[in-house]
Amino acid sequence: MVDTSVSRLLVFGVLLVLLAGCSTDSNDANTKPDNTATNARSSDTVGFDSSFTHRTAEVNGARIHYVIGGHGDPVVLLHGFPETWYTWRKIMPALAEEHTVIALDLRGVGGSSVEESGYDKETMAEDIHQLVRKLGFEEVSVVGHDLGAWVAYAYAREHREEVGHLVFMSAALPGFTLERRLDFREQGQGLWHLVFFMRDEVPETLMEGQERYFLTRFVAGGEGRPGSVSETEAMDRYVRAYSRPGRLEAGLNQYRTIYQDAEDNREKAAPKLEMPVLALDGGSPGSALQSMRRVAENVEGSGIDGAGHFVEEEQPEKVADRLLDFLD
Repeated sequence: MVDTSVSRLLVFGVLLVLLAGCSTDSNDANTKPDNTATNARSSDTVGFDSSFTHRTAEVNGARIHYVIGGHGDPVVLLHGFPETWYTWRKIMPALAEEHTVIALDLRGVGGSSVEESGYDKETMAEDIHQLVRKLGFEEVSVVGHDLGAWVAYAYAREHREEVGHLVFMSAALPGFTLERRLDFREQGQGLWHLVFFMRDEVPETLMEGQERYFLTRFVAGGEGRPGSVSETEAMDRYVRAYSRPGRLEAGLNQYRTIYQDAEDNREKAAPKLEMPVLALDGGSPGSALQSMRRVAENVEGSGIDGAGHFVEEEQPEKVADRLLDFLD
């Protein structure tokens, strides 16, 4: 059943490419220098640069780009797909009033280096852990959205005594509830992009040169909600980030380790996490809460009214207030 669905998706992908035609924006994006840390600042970050600093660090065999600012107990922010650190831009200033904020590009994304391997969430969590220790912090709170939530959980699972709070946003956890989203026999549960992105080479082949066309529709869902990631400024950044050589493949490689991530999570989930955990979803509590109740003892669920999947883009003020309440 899944193979038939995949075949239909591939045909659909080919039709999208044929209908889209050539995209000038995507071709221009490929000529941009690979340096998110120093490239153009947008109107969203007016006054931002005086408070936050862009840096890079060599850790765990990779170069990780991060943005740091504020003061107080450290909070690490981990983005999902197809985002970069920039997805947190509207939340970071509020958090920085009470916390040292560290927002970074995951391995293979944005200003971080593309590596041939290491896209399983345990390795990616170790990237973050080594960065945190290099910065001199022993305990942090970790906030992850989408794929970044998988990395955040792996970090908390592997370094239980070094995580003060865990926030798991807009995701189901591999090994605990995610697998049902791979099964199209369950009506309303299957997520086509999970199966599609896990295919070797095919997604890159269909999307190459059409990054803007695909990513814009994938993120906005055709709705173009005000305040969402469909905003031109943010979308320009994300298209640029994933249009550079090797970047789209690196982003998709994070999906191709789902079964390994699921196995790692099931093997190491016990005992359950004991630190406070916030499961955050757009609308009402959903898959994030269901997953975290399976792997953590001290869990509270929360929904963000007026938001869909990209909660930090769609309702940044509400998310910032909820995070500050929880972290305090």
